[in-house]
Amino acid sequence: MINNTTSILNRSIEAIPTNDSIYAVIFIIVVLLWYSSSFIFLLGMQIGTSTEILDDSTKRPTKLFVQNLRDQSNNKEILSKLYTYIKL
Repeated sequence: MINNTTSILNRSIEAIPTNDSIYAVIFIIVVLLWYSSSFIFLLGMQIGTSTEILDDSTKRPTKLFVQNLRDQSNNKEILSKLYTYIKL
């Protein structure tokens, strides 16, 4: 009777590590996929912000150039009005 119980326990104990090892491997794969996907999403967010900063930095000189042109044209108009006013 004791040998029979021992053999049943031995068989059940031998079966557990096989199933546990499969589940452990599945768990490790799922955890690695989870962390790698979050890492990829974080990198994507950082790349998105850096390109937005780059776009703003390239637009800024253009805005300054247009503003300088407007200032020059406004100055020219003001000077021409002053010239006509002084001429009168």
